[in-house]
Amino acid sequence: MTSNCRFEKKTAFYTFILSLIMALFANPTWAQDEQSDEAEAEATEQSDELATDEEAADLGKIVVTGSRLQRETYTSIQPLQIITAEGSREAGLVDAADILQTSTASSGQQIDLTFSGFVLDNGPGASTVSLRGLGSARTLLLLNGRRLAPSGVEGAPSAPDLNLIPSSMVQRYEILLDGASSVYGSDAVAGVTNVIMRKDYDGFEADVYYTTRDQGDGDSYSANAAWGKNFDRGFFGIGVEHNKNKAQRLRDSDWTEGCEKHREVDQYGKIRTQDLYHPSLGMEWGDCVRGSLAGRVYMPLNSGSVYHTPGTSNGGWGNWSESEQYGFAIDSNLDGIADVNYGDYDLNGGDQIQNAMLYPESERTSIMAYGEYTFEGEMNNTMYFEANFNKRNVHQQGGGYQLFPTVPGTNPYNLCNPDGINGVDCGLGQDALYNNPGYRAQFSANFESLCAGYGIPVEYCMPETFGLNTGAVGPIWTQPIASVAGDRVDYDTKMEQLRYVVGIKGDLPGIDWGSMNGWVYDMSYSYTNSDGSSSRMGVRGDRLDYSLATSRIGPTGDIICGNDDGCVPVNMFAASLYPLQTVVGDFATQAERDYLFDS
Repeated sequence: MTSNCRFEKKTAFYTFILSLIMALFANPTWAQDEQSDEAEAEATEQSDELATDEEAADLGKIVVTGSRLQRETYTSIQPLQIITAEGSREAGLVDAADILQTSTASSGQQIDLTFSGFVLDNGPGASTVSLRGLGSARTLLLLNGRRLAPSGVEGAPSAPDLNLIPSSMVQRYEILLDGASSVYGSDAVAGVTNVIMRKDYDGFEADVYYTTRDQGDGDSYSANAAWGKNFDRGFFGIGVEHNKNKAQRLRDSDWTEGCEKHREVDQYGKIRTQDLYHPSLGMEWGDCVRGSLAGRVYMPLNSGSVYHTPGTSNGGWGNWSESEQYGFAIDSNLDGIADVNYGDYDLNGGDQIQNAMLYPESERTSIMAYGEYTFEGEMNNTMYFEANFNKRNVHQQGGGYQLFPTVPGTNPYNLCNPDGINGVDCGLGQDALYNNPGYRAQFSANFESLCAGYGIPVEYCMPETFGLNTGAVGPIWTQPIASVAGDRVDYDTKMEQLRYVVGIKGDLPGIDWGSMNGWVYDMSYSYTNSDGSSSRMGVRGDRLDYSLATSRIGPTGDIICGNDDGCVPVNMFAASLYPLQTVVGDFATQAERDYLFDS
């Protein structure tokens, strides 16, 4: 198996022979069978309260999920939840993922299309089912009692994708609430979900479902058509289903617009969203939770990160200012307001974040044909087949992300390269902060008691007393932290899956020795091919690192990089990368963007 394809062959012939041999010599098993017969008889009496004889007769003999024995569904001694497709449609649920993920057996977080921006085993746009909170890798998904192959791209696909099941052709969902690893293997530790397709087709039928939201976009529709025919000894059915969902963005709903807010439940059970914390460091906070901060530059000095403050600086960094040091916010003009407010550099609530999709744009088509024919004779030999083709496209747009490359000290654009075009000696820049009168007054006031403990007069309680001055350090590396428009925010996923199954099953009336009766056989061959691609546009880290490492001032005074290989110098300190409030910026030139962006 590769990341794009799964090929599977199965045959039950040797399993049947081995089971027959074991049954002939395993006398304790007969005793267990007799005990189970008694338990089943007792369970049957109890189940009469749930289903009439007529209902049980309509279902006929089937192989109940979690067992190899044939019985009616209502007489199963194992905990089994049955969800009929007809009942789900009446409740407004059509999609298989919606039905299974909202069942009582599903617990914990269920992966669906809203997780497109996360790193998942099955990749963006996948929907899986997790029973008992143990994950999809421990929940077995069957279609008509036969395994579905994993489907996905990126990560390590280990579970089938619910989006690929033609929901309109489903008769019912059987959910085994017990672990069934002894029957199916370790992937059924959490339980088994068996999707049973319809067999009652007789003619042509079609349905259209449309869903709209109270707020914003996100409308969806599902159209399906099916034709089938039942014969005396078999049936044939074929159907096609098409689903399309429009995107819903965060800004479209009252409960997701704006920024992510503080939330707590008070002693009366009410949810409060106002600021849960006092204003920090003299900065205005409001209701928003602090998210990822951009618009800053980290340097390996006491200053840590300095923030872009066009036209002013509380140190010696030109258009950059330090936010806080040693537990206090820097207020260099002593006006009671911090020089830097983190809210101005927060991605939470910004325009690009609000443009992100809560529910992605998706479209999928499913085609399925299946049937069976039973030959005459006491063995009831029945040929059957299934053929599936599924196609799914998902487009997801996320929010803004941080970009934080390391810039060498020799880079001509580096803020901390005094030999560059706009750089300074950041050691001297830090000393300029320590010599700022407002900073010195704050420093003295904050450490007055500490200085008094060492007998230091308040007028000498200054940075230089503690040896904090750095002096000239020359060129040093820095790490700018910016958010670039379009960087890793658009995801496109395409999946196609082809599956077919052919097999034969029947009865074995010749095996009728004591309790050894009612034997059946089932041999099948299945083939699955899953092919997918996932792409997203973003800044190529290798090209960015190469440009930053090789950029230099050329013979004519212009900035060049690389060695005649198409390299474009990238200025990670351009003002366009650090806009206030909006936070998400862009490179200074189109040439930089064209060079760095790729799928």
